[in-house]
Amino acid sequence: MKKSLLILLLIFSISKMNAQEVEVLEDSGAWLTFSNKFIITDNFYVAHLFQQRRVDFLKKTQSFLTAPSINYKLTPNLTVGIGYMLYRYFPNGKLQAAIKRDENRFFQHLTLSNKAGKFSLNNRLMFEERELELVSNGEISGIKKYNRIRYRFQVTTNLFKLKNDNYILGKLSNEIRIKFGTGITNPDFDQNNFAALIGYKLLKNSSIWAGYGRYYFKKADKTFISSNLLHLTLTYYFDLRKK
Repeated sequence: MKKSLLILLLIFSISKMNAQEVEVLEDSGAWLTFSNKFIITDNFYVAHLFQQRRVDFLKKTQSFLTAPSINYKLTPNLTVGIGYMLYRYFPNGKLQAAIKRDENRFFQHLTLSNKAGKFSLNNRLMFEERELELVSNGEISGIKKYNRIRYRFQVTTNLFKLKNDNYILGKLSNEIRIKFGTGITNPDFDQNNFAALIGYKLLKNSSIWAGYGRYYFKKADKTFISSNLLHLTLTYYFDLRKK
């Protein structure tokens, strides 16, 4: 009995020490997103994502990104794509450097979509090659190149029907991101993004989404940032196929 008690106390002490060593910085913000798609053929489309990230709820710009991509449906459920992202950081919030800096990303993705009863399921695997400007003594000092893999699982469904025959939509999404030292060596946790959203179809080709998100990011070896977010998203697509 005494031996078991000593083991429990030892485990508790080690856990407490580890918890004390990790620093979690709390933050809050909003991600404002505009997403559109240009359908060229039944299998080929061009997509674009623009997002502005705010901190202190809506007071200051933390970053913005623009990301065009080219995509092709190999099957009705399987899509591949390549794209480029320009990500600009501003010196606001606990995440950012002291001055404005840019990041260039090149990415490839494989997305699998299917149905499970009333639910639409979406699995996306993305690989990124990143070139991030480094800051030293208040100025840009060079570029760091590294890779990252991202996996996102998303579930969408109709929550309930309105009198106008439209639906209130629901969406749950979670994405984990793992970064690498060089190539695909030394994998390390980078961040996790969770979102719970409700949506409404404005027109046949557009919808709006709003809800809660939680962004958890590894800033340093034992320093993490936990940010509570407001998500506002507008999606729109243009069908350019010949009728």
